[in-house]
Amino acid sequence: MGWFSRDEPQRPSGPTPGTVDAVGAALVPYVRWLRSLGSEVPGRAMVLCRLIGDHLEDVVGDPSAKLLDVQTLVTLERTASAHVPDTINAYLAARGVSGAQDMLIRQLTTIEGVAASAAKRSIESARDALEIQGAFLEEKFGHG
Repeated sequence: MGWFSRDEPQRPSGPTPGTVDAVGAALVPYVRWLRSLGSEVPGRAMVLCRLIGDHLEDVVGDPSAKLLDVQTLVTLERTASAHVPDTINAYLAARGVSGAQDMLIRQLTTIEGVAASAAKRSIESARDALEIQGAFLEEKFGHG
């Protein structure tokens, strides 16, 4: 079969982007990468990176996370696969520059806030879905 053959459907190599599974798949190498950093990153930065990972794990472990919008899930996936690693790599390249550590902490704090907000939205989405279901049942069946 050639490159342009239509006989065999193309199969994605991983989970569909914008899904909880994709966030989980990005989390595995993220955790491994964090462990490999050792003492190259200041302690406060490492704490923030781990806290970000904890938020991502909360989303992955929450059944209601499937209710999150695709953009939020893509952002979380990219947080693990690109945003945090890119931030750390930029710091490592510039760590001799005055104020580099403070910039790193500010940037990681921003990312942590986004991850925490997404984890909170996951819980709120579940509550909203439950309220909507309750309103539907009330409308459909009324008080007995």
